[in-house]
Amino acid sequence: MDTPDSYYSRTEVSKGLHKGIDPGEMTAEGSRQTYDTSLQLSACENRISALETLCYEVKERVTWIEEHYRKKMVWSDSVETRLESLESYHRQCTAPVNYHIQKISNDSHPYQQGYRSYQKAFSGEVTQKDLEKENEKLKEMVIVLEARNKELLSKAMGRHKQSENMNDDSRLSAVLRMYDMLRLHDWEKFRTNMPSLTNKDGSCMIKELFVACETDIQETTTKIFEVLDIPPLDDVMTDSKQGMMHDIRNILRHSYYQKQLEFYSKIVTQAGIAPTTDTESEFMLKCCRVYCLLYLQDPPVKAEWNTQGSQMQNIEHINKKEQNRWRKTTLLWPIMKCGEEVIVKGVVWDKK
Repeated sequence: MDTPDSYYSRTEVSKGLHKGIDPGEMTAEGSRQTYDTSLQLSACENRISALETLCYEVKERVTWIEEHYRKKMVWSDSVETRLESLESYHRQCTAPVNYHIQKISNDSHPYQQGYRSYQKAFSGEVTQKDLEKENEKLKEMVIVLEARNKELLSKAMGRHKQSENMNDDSRLSAVLRMYDMLRLHDWEKFRTNMPSLTNKDGSCMIKELFVACETDIQETTTKIFEVLDIPPLDDVMTDSKQGMMHDIRNILRHSYYQKQLEFYSKIVTQAGIAPTTDTESEFMLKCCRVYCLLYLQDPPVKAEWNTQGSQMQNIEHINKKEQNRWRKTTLLWPIMKCGEEVIVKGVVWDKK
């Protein structure tokens, strides 16, 4: 690496070496030159002086290079020298970083302002008593939330129904769709083919068929318990009987679902009704089949024929009349309930 001093020295030496040459002494006859003796001696002295100056500067240059080389080879020196070099290097490298860090820390940031305000608000002002009060408040809130959570969980569990098996064709949702078809499509078809049929006659017929379905299933269940040698009024076996009733309902429901409509003829006979037409017979058999499948759900879905005490939102008019236009009404189709929960609204008609 050339320093400005070394470059300047070489320039001066170059000038000194050529200072003794007089271009005017060259003749026009070619390359022949004539020298004056005194000028030649002066030129030699100048060259010697320039060489001495050059040697001195070269010596200084060598000394500078050796010093620079020793600094570069700091790891060959003592431990103290190495530490000093490292500290100096660290200060040189971290000075810009520290500068930027200091600059950033002096800037005002939102989160820093919030932290400062938090410190200002609470520094030296919060006591152990304040913390205890706050802790008590939090405990009270936890108790209230736990009670609320328990209440909501209880309601949710009360409304929870066992997930249906979508592969079960006799599941509740599927049977309810069958019941809707019975009330709407099959009933209208039956009335169209039986012009003399009144709503009163239809109501009595449907009620008698549903009662006969319940009686038939109860008798069948009793016979099963007799075969299993389980007394019907054995309180010790109550829990066990409830588990068995669940299995019996499932078995009977699948069995009743697989049966043809003719299977339900015995229930129609037990109801004491003799159908006069095929349309009437088909409608009665469908009534028995659908209601048996509802009654065999777990828990069972039962028909309720008494409207006393029932809320008005649990019933609807057959002609979709508003309640203020209803006259003395009675049920054509019963209210379907699972325990205390209304599954299907009842359908009423006006008595004349």
